[in-house]
Amino acid sequence: MSYLRKILHVLFTAAILIAASQPVIAAQSGTPKDTITVASGADPKSLDPYGTTDSPAGRIASQIFETLVERDDAGNIVPSLAESWEVKDPTTYVFHIRKGVKFHNGEELTANDVKFSFDKMSASPHASSVTGTIDFANSKAIDKYTFEMKMSEPFGPILNHLCHGVTAIVNEKGYTESGSAVNEKPIGTGPYKFVSWKTADSVTLTKFDDYWGEKAKVRNLVFRTIPEAASRVIEVETGGVDVALQVPPSAVSRLEKDKDIKIGIQETFRTDFLAFTCNKAPMNNVKLRQAINMGIDINAIQKVVFRGIGMAAIAPIGPSIRGYNKDLPHHEYNPEKAKKLLSEAGYPNGLKLTLTSDENQERLDVAEMVQAQLAEIGINLEVITLERGKFIDDVIAGNLQMFALGWTTNTGDPDYALYASFHTSMFGEGGNMSFYSNPKVDELLTKGRVLTDDKTRMEAYYDAQKIIWAEVPCVFYLHPQEITAYSASLKDFNIFPDGRSDFERMYF
Repeated sequence: MSYLRKILHVLFTAAILIAASQPVIAAQSGTPKDTITVASGADPKSLDPYGTTDSPAGRIASQIFETLVERDDAGNIVPSLAESWEVKDPTTYVFHIRKGVKFHNGEELTANDVKFSFDKMSASPHASSVTGTIDFANSKAIDKYTFEMKMSEPFGPILNHLCHGVTAIVNEKGYTESGSAVNEKPIGTGPYKFVSWKTADSVTLTKFDDYWGEKAKVRNLVFRTIPEAASRVIEVETGGVDVALQVPPSAVSRLEKDKDIKIGIQETFRTDFLAFTCNKAPMNNVKLRQAINMGIDINAIQKVVFRGIGMAAIAPIGPSIRGYNKDLPHHEYNPEKAKKLLSEAGYPNGLKLTLTSDENQERLDVAEMVQAQLAEIGINLEVITLERGKFIDDVIAGNLQMFALGWTTNTGDPDYALYASFHTSMFGEGGNMSFYSNPKVDELLTKGRVLTDDKTRMEAYYDAQKIIWAEVPCVFYLHPQEITAYSASLKDFNIFPDGRSDFERMYF
């Protein structure tokens, strides 16, 4: 442990002891709290549902906006803003819009709003990986409460894709009137409506009294941006927040001893990785990427950084996603072979590289371990930390050599997991943040989109994963579990594998 990290450890321990001695301020007996406060690790990138697929933004937007269909607690597709639908033929879906639904500005939801929303999706690069098979030009409002969605080709998982937040339905009038300020004035139909956003501080929502479904049980919902994991832990311990997201594994054993706090550990649809920008030297060198991969001990990372919580990666997608390839060779950590590969890549004397991360503490801890491991094979790795917004911008622009990030397959289907992340057409904003390109992988992922037989469809994804695993556009290091700490007085707490929570169901 470096001197600086020893100092930080001492300060962290002192902060915990001080915090633990402070009284928790609670609501007066018999008076339920009127606000759920959630500590998030990052500020939202945008509150325009078509402006990002960033997880912190999606978590908030899911309280404000709704989609035509949604997944229930068991993962089944159920009605939402569409009360029913029919499949007229493999490329024609007719949605019957729920009557009497109000937007937060008082406007009634109609099929014209759905058509407007679909037009916005069609122009969004962030939505392309989700909506790529929709024939937007020929999708239309049939009447006030009927919308016909046309497909350019049959695509079995389309209803799963329509559960993604980037397919949210917005109000045409409100969205248009907001103009360039649409990111700051989100108007949806959800159980909570927008109040304010203080950049890098908090987003405040309040109960929408005219909500068409089961109304929120707690009046206000506040998301506080607290990048430091230790600070989020202290805040939930002292009652400053009711929910702390992305709790570090190192804090679990201590929090489990606190009778006023509960711990939730949830399987996720996410895979964490170190990505390479594969279309630029030197990371366009496959042998260099393979050397780095072999020089990293992902099992040690899982044990040390994540305290054994989650699973060391066994494929580009995790076992919670349909179609993951369980037969891939296990990740091999072999420094001697890594040195040989490095020499074959043209770097017999090693080289200097940069690894960039946002302020997420676990990613920084992973980066520090990787830095030490790669030094053993002759790679001098500089670790750079950027503010989240700048970091995401640089990732999307392809400005970085290596970076630490993760991908959540919100749809639960391998198309969104693999097509978005590794198809050539998805570079940057589409989801292919490693700028990886392989014609055979493109062919297999396109095949997986159009096949209707599920068995042959899954086989295409198995074969694509073999190539991706071998060519290492990313060092896949973890299939994580989400750790959340929340107040024991908060009832009906929930979090799902896609990272979504139904806060409107929670109460004190």
